[in-house]
Amino acid sequence: MTSEISLSHAEYKKIARLVYDRFGIHLGDKKESLVSNRLRKVVQAGGFSSFEKYYNHLINDRSGKALDVLINKISTNLTFFGREAEHFSYLMETVIPGLLSTDTFRREKKLRIWCAGCSTGEEAYTLSIAAREGLARAHVEMDYGILATDISGRALSVAEKALYKAENVEKTNTAWIRKYYSKEGADHYRVKDEIREKVLFRRLNLMRPDFPFKNKFHVIFCRNVMIYFDQKTRKQLTVKFHKHLADGGFLFIGHSESLGRDNAYFEYMKPAVYKRSAV
Repeated sequence: MTSEISLSHAEYKKIARLVYDRFGIHLGDKKESLVSNRLRKVVQAGGFSSFEKYYNHLINDRSGKALDVLINKISTNLTFFGREAEHFSYLMETVIPGLLSTDTFRREKKLRIWCAGCSTGEEAYTLSIAAREGLARAHVEMDYGILATDISGRALSVAEKALYKAENVEKTNTAWIRKYYSKEGADHYRVKDEIREKVLFRRLNLMRPDFPFKNKFHVIFCRNVMIYFDQKTRKQLTVKFHKHLADGGFLFIGHSESLGRDNAYFEYMKPAVYKRSAV
């Protein structure tokens, strides 16, 4: 029987630093056990006799595949339909009507939303439904599109299938389930095509210096993502969001997050909702 490979504090610090440098995720000093548990099988399956040798493989692997496995194991993809539902109500009832009242927005003839850190797709599809419903309530025929990005290729592969367990889907609006989901088997639902076709999934590292976006967004949802970043990284990301939001655009973050009411780039509207400032 082989002995279990253990993660030393020095090895943890090296891996934590690598995760921060490449992905901006700040693991801190309290995630040592979590990292050890999530990576031990990877280390053993790769034939590495220690975490140190695994770390050396990570920094020397030019294919990028080892880093892909690392971030898929480290990143937490906790999401479900209807999470923080008041945000979707605010989008439909306040944000969309407010945007429609401006001549600039009406001339563009398309509502563009970015779901940053989309995980396995529940939030992105809910945004697609909310945008469709919001425009319909305003009696406006306008196209819309959702760009949904995440660092995890594994999460995105789940999202693109649009097939979810019933217990997950049933946490959302009952009327929406009847309109926008099809039951598959005894315990699954699939998102209908008219909602799916409005969502484009792409892999994106939020730490890259520039984002490859041609047009600005009217709304950005980046909820429960920045809690994994330190203050410096959060500030840098806030500046990027400001750059890629249209005038008068909105940023939604998680309720456990805050930009600070003295943030120069965004005006506080309500908890976890901010409007782009004209800096």
